[in-house]
Amino acid sequence: MFELVIKSVPIQRGLLGEHISYAASITFGDIARLLNDGHLYIPNIPELPDFAQRKLNQIRVKAIARYILETYQSGTTFFPPVCVNVQPAPTYKDGSLYLPYHSVSLRLTDGQHRCFGIRQALQDIQMQQSEYEMTLSKLEIGVLIYGGLPVDEERQAFRDQNLLVQRPSVSLSHAFDTRSPTVFVAKDLIKRVPHFRDNVEMVDTGLGKHNPKLLTLATLVTATKHMFPHLQSKENVELLAEWAAIFWTATASILPRELWAIKSKEERAAQRIVSLAVSAPMFQALGMLAHDLYQESVPAENLVHWLNRLQEIDWRRDNQFWREQGVTQIGAQGEAIISNTKTTVSACHRVLREFVGIVPLGLVV
Repeated sequence: MFELVIKSVPIQRGLLGEHISYAASITFGDIARLLNDGHLYIPNIPELPDFAQRKLNQIRVKAIARYILETYQSGTTFFPPVCVNVQPAPTYKDGSLYLPYHSVSLRLTDGQHRCFGIRQALQDIQMQQSEYEMTLSKLEIGVLIYGGLPVDEERQAFRDQNLLVQRPSVSLSHAFDTRSPTVFVAKDLIKRVPHFRDNVEMVDTGLGKHNPKLLTLATLVTATKHMFPHLQSKENVELLAEWAAIFWTATASILPRELWAIKSKEERAAQRIVSLAVSAPMFQALGMLAHDLYQESVPAENLVHWLNRLQEIDWRRDNQFWREQGVTQIGAQGEAIISNTKTTVSACHRVLREFVGIVPLGLVV
């Protein structure tokens, strides 16, 4: 008789003695094997009466597999536990759960994308014939095991686990990230460029009327992605960060000085109403312009010369020029508004390119 034996610790979940869960761990190799053998069942088909999961998203699976392969060697693969409902309730004895395959059903109630991502990572590393395949298969992930939940409670568990979780803001996520080279450059810019110091919101995603900051870290990271869209490694990243810092310092010296001044929340709110230069789409478009100049191999010492014509721009939000360029539109109250969309960012970028004098690719003979 084949059975899975897992060392575990009981956890009291409710007031009654029968409301017990178990905390345990399982290896990546066992996750893949259980999926392959069909012993780990995932109730994600809406047409079936035991439906209790969302549909599988293959894009997320691939992203998780890539995350695993990029982090496992450094020991920085951080996963919350997956959750399994064992029906009927398992036998617990001497610190272990006994799960005979012929008589229990292992129903995954939370973590299907992590599990499929683990299996995908093992398949990918196997295709690479890597010496680390065995190492990866022995890594562990936490498992919270429920004993004998009926389907309605299993659905409730899935709902609660996912609905009560709140993602961190994008800015805070970037602030805590020590892995991404793009985030490294963006955070390095805050240190190198005086105009960014004390002017970047590091926690909140948006800038409300009560926030005196100039831009968010999320916007600065997006602008940096536009600047170096193919940045995948920290190799030579210091040189890129230095060039980026010179670009933003040069840009700040060209644009009106009052844009970069530290302001009160009231002053900043008024500035956002008047000027497009402090809008998120324009910061992103400046990142795209930086990419253009970098691709043109413009030396850092020549950036001020290239950017000099930007001071000819009338940045007033209500300027009809911006409406003609597709950057702004008239809102319900008659005010000029700018949307943070790819279309708007592209329109801003086109204007900046024309002022700087970079010929659009379509016009190159």
